[in-house]
Amino acid sequence: MKLDLITKIYNNGKENEVKALNEVSIKFDKGKFYAIMGRSGSGKTTLINILGLMDKPSSGTYSINNQEVQALTEREKAKIRNRKIGFVFQSYYLEEKLTALENVILPSIINEDIRKENRSKKAMNILDKLGLKGRMNHYPHELSGGECQRVAIARALMNDPEIIIADEPTGNLDSENEIEIFEMLKEISQDGKCVIVVSHNDLIKSYADKVLYLNDGVLSDDNK
Repeated sequence: MKLDLITKIYNNGKENEVKALNEVSIKFDKGKFYAIMGRSGSGKTTLINILGLMDKPSSGTYSINNQEVQALTEREKAKIRNRKIGFVFQSYYLEEKLTALENVILPSIINEDIRKENRSKKAMNILDKLGLKGRMNHYPHELSGGECQRVAIARALMNDPEIIIADEPTGNLDSENEIEIFEMLKEISQDGKCVIVVSHNDLIKSYADKVLYLNDGVLSDDNK
């Protein structure tokens, strides 16, 4: 993944122009854990929305595997989101009427690369690896916050994406579960995936290969 001079401007009239991102340039590599930090309103959400193909930059170029995504159709972008990018959110966003196993299977239903008869086995293997072997048939309301987040991570891994984008994944967790989730994301990066985590939690600095800071839309590796 590579961003070149990405700028995002929200314009509600000339006098209300807001530059959420200002010429952001960075290359994200596979096998690395990146932490993005910054105060509220610094542009973090805008950045991950662009990285996740949920928003478009006002200018600049964004490439995934040397392919500029601005040239893609919405259908092509949706396919990349499904196959190449896994999302993890603070609030989990699990389907309450589905079991942990069914939640993990969900993103693979529209993935033609995973045969229908193999979906359950693959989902069970991922849940087992994340320590949820005995919780697969439980519903979200029967799981702890830490378990729900692990199910959300398992769901993000189901289509074997190259990139994991996590937005405040420990925001609703206690300190013990924070450590478990950061350790889990670190292991995922060591398995060869590019892991990008937005967090206010200073604990993430102990796990990240690179810590980046956003200040007024400007990205740097210097917290000033």
